[in-house]
Amino acid sequence: MFGFGKSKPVRITSFADHKRRFGDLICDGVIAEQLPDFASLRAVFRDLQAQHTDVRVLVTLDDAGQALYTSCHAIEKHRLDDTDGHDLSALGPECFENGEHRGYLTTPAKIPIRLANLQARVAQTTFADASGVLAWEAADDEGPATPDAVMREPDAALRTAAQPEFHFQFVPVRVAADALAALPNGYFTCDLTPMQSYAVARHLEQHHAMALFGVGASFLGFIRDGVLTANEAIALARDIVTLYGEAPGDAVHRMADALAGKDWLLLRYTEG
Repeated sequence: MFGFGKSKPVRITSFADHKRRFGDLICDGVIAEQLPDFASLRAVFRDLQAQHTDVRVLVTLDDAGQALYTSCHAIEKHRLDDTDGHDLSALGPECFENGEHRGYLTTPAKIPIRLANLQARVAQTTFADASGVLAWEAADDEGPATPDAVMREPDAALRTAAQPEFHFQFVPVRVAADALAALPNGYFTCDLTPMQSYAVARHLEQHHAMALFGVGASFLGFIRDGVLTANEAIALARDIVTLYGEAPGDAVHRMADALAGKDWLLLRYTEG
């Protein structure tokens, strides 16, 4: 267990030992309960990532149930579990019924199949393809509405106090952006597609050392080693602002001010 101040001790339970587990999660991992805030979530992530250096840890951020629901639809919509042309000989018998593959991926051994499908579909997608897709002001009126406000109020954005548990998957990949294959999301027309989210994650990792660490129903989470300097915050803000249509004239300044001194980024990939 982890302790954070005077709050209740955080309970960490493996998927195998927990009384229930979302069946749609493709990888093994742990469930964290009683996380008091976003800071403690990041602390648990960093600890788990340090313990499991052979994988990338990916956490469900906001509304895990909804995130898994829309992920299933996004996977189906973009045929990310399509096994045509893939070698299935290494898969266990539980993956087949009457000699035929069941048609969906549910074990870590299948991550390479989904990742290959995702990468094939993202081959012609760049960071620029996500430009202007998102709305600067979110339709959600229950939390911070603008990207800079999200950075100032992460717990309000994620509604951390209302989340009963967070799911940390151990994804058998080396590159942080590749972990998106464990929970690809973006189903509605106003969302970033899984391919656009992957292109964004790849760009932020390569150009700003911001590694993908979480996916929720509305947000992508990124983290880095070391806080952003003022100049680094400006460079990142300039890239982030390009994702939003009709951003105000002072958007880069506002975003850079909110990013400076932080080692994380929350990015809404949905309308609200």
